[in-house]
Amino acid sequence: QPSFHRQQIAGYAETMIRFGDLMANDWADGETRDISNEMMRLTLNIVGVTLFSANVADEADEIGTAMTDLVELFDYLLLPFSEFLEKLPLPQSRRFKKAKKKLDEVIYGIIDERRKSGEDKGDLLSMLLNAQDEDDGGQMSDEQVRDECMTLFLAGHETTANALIWSWYLLSQHPEAEQKFHQELDNA
Repeated sequence: QPSFHRQQIAGYAETMIRFGDLMANDWADGETRDISNEMMRLTLNIVGVTLFSANVADEADEIGTAMTDLVELFDYLLLPFSEFLEKLPLPQSRRFKKAKKKLDEVIYGIIDERRKSGEDKGDLLSMLLNAQDEDDGGQMSDEQVRDECMTLFLAGHETTANALIWSWYLLSQHPEAEQKFHQELDNA
């Protein structure tokens, strides 16, 4: 919960604005863009910085693809005996393994770097790494931290990007709402 206190949220807003500005400055009038790709990249960069103080921009496309693959394969992973299906050389199993490997590589890399530095950046990752069990004082293993990070990475990235994508689509379908939106932006 400390990651979501008022002061932290204000800092997150600044990061969101900064990344939004960087993205907007990269666009040109009349240009055609894949808004799905753009929003996925935007939210991935924001989640990486706000929750983990990590710059994932260089690997954003690969991470985004891996996350999308995992979401698309979710139903496959819920099939009965999916743990056995994963061992078969099926296209879905190979795709899942490739996506998991990429995400593990990134997240374990972030965890390893933070553990080595010992730095407390006041972000969610620092809180997970510093959390101690009330009973025995033990800390989370890297795998437990990875699982928590993966959950938040997926929840904070994919769902937010999809909400933005649909927002832009709906605005494009309702010119009167789009006009009000632009007026509000101009006034702000």
